[in-house]
Amino acid sequence: MTGGGASGFGLRALARRIAIACVVLAGTARADSTDYDPLSHAWNGMADFVSLAKGDGLEVDAVSTLEWDQLDADDILFLVYPLQRVDPARLSAFVQAGGQVVVADDFGESKDALAALGLLRADVGTPHASHYFANHLFAPIATPLVQHPLTEGVTDVVTNHPAVLRDVQGATAIVGFDDGAVVVAGERGTGRFVALSDPSIFINQMQRVPGNLQLATNILRWLRRGDHARVVLLRGDVPMYGDPKPFIYDPHGGAVSKSIDGLNEWLFAAHEWLLTAPAMKGLAASLAAVLLVLAMIALPVRRGPRIDGAWLRFGRPARRDEPHGLVAQAARNTGPLLVIACMLRDQVQAQLAAATGRPEPLYTVAEAELVAQLSNAKGTEAGVALARVYRRLRALPSRSQAAAPWSAGHLARRDFDTLYRDVAVLCRTLGAPLSEA
Repeated sequence: MTGGGASGFGLRALARRIAIACVVLAGTARADSTDYDPLSHAWNGMADFVSLAKGDGLEVDAVSTLEWDQLDADDILFLVYPLQRVDPARLSAFVQAGGQVVVADDFGESKDALAALGLLRADVGTPHASHYFANHLFAPIATPLVQHPLTEGVTDVVTNHPAVLRDVQGATAIVGFDDGAVVVAGERGTGRFVALSDPSIFINQMQRVPGNLQLATNILRWLRRGDHARVVLLRGDVPMYGDPKPFIYDPHGGAVSKSIDGLNEWLFAAHEWLLTAPAMKGLAASLAAVLLVLAMIALPVRRGPRIDGAWLRFGRPARRDEPHGLVAQAARNTGPLLVIACMLRDQVQAQLAAATGRPEPLYTVAEAELVAQLSNAKGTEAGVALARVYRRLRALPSRSQAAAPWSAGHLARRDFDTLYRDVAVLCRTLGAPLSEA
């Protein structure tokens, strides 16, 4: 009985290897209209991935058109082999505002969008891997490059004619080969993204490989927010319209900011309502009556002092993030220290850019690489000073978010004083000292 069971297991494993090999051999015919079909149970469909997501409590919505402004904080945008150009500015703005996105594409139309995220997609023919599935050169096996939530339980990932991702900046290469990455993950603003240079990892037959299945599970869980998350699946020739919302997710927001955000979304949706002709006439008449009443109240009913029009002048309030006013408030211990910290971060950003020649180095260059570049340019002391404050500066929101009336972010005085002293040391090593009074 034991010998028969082991033999049966070996036959099933051999059958699975032959089936996957057949999938990989068929991988050269890319343009099949059934590729990545979320409803298809064929070898090249994605029904198994959809079942995986639903089994983990996520809703899956396969869209025929994408409206950028309909995506919210609970959505995971899943772009699989798009055949219409993914606009780099819209994708970057979506992630920066707090969106979550997966771009799985080897030879589709996402190359420019990946470049905007700091990735260069390259076709290398046959990647140089340490081993290949069933010794087929077209099926290289990628391995984890770093420890990351995406690599938990993943020892290898079988690919099928993959491209590779190179020159990774501001993100982390997670899984790959000797000459490039297959999976890259990163963060921009308050959002996250995962890029894969082989979308066939998600097809039914390839999801039967344990490493591929575990990788898909880890991606969904790393990007998931809340109990009502939704996967918005876009594959193939799908048009994309509109612009992303300017604000999607704020990790520092509390209950009040979430309520305000919900109200803003309701108002944004309300502007799309269309009125009938009688309703428009009634609304116009109501507005005219209101204006007439306001005019009667505003105009003087008897002769009084000379009217010089001063009551019509509108005094624009000062900006909440105006530097001089913030510094004066901080001196009186009444100002928002979080915004002052953001100003320090912006000053350090400018000095690091001048020292390294890289734009916005805090967000486009990895910590170890940036510390090494600064040490070479300004000395070891500057590198050590940067390493001391790098993560605290990266964790700060943008100045406009910190100064917004709905922001619940707060920075204690003790933490601010410590940050100020450490930034002062860094600025001194960069040749632009701060006042430490």
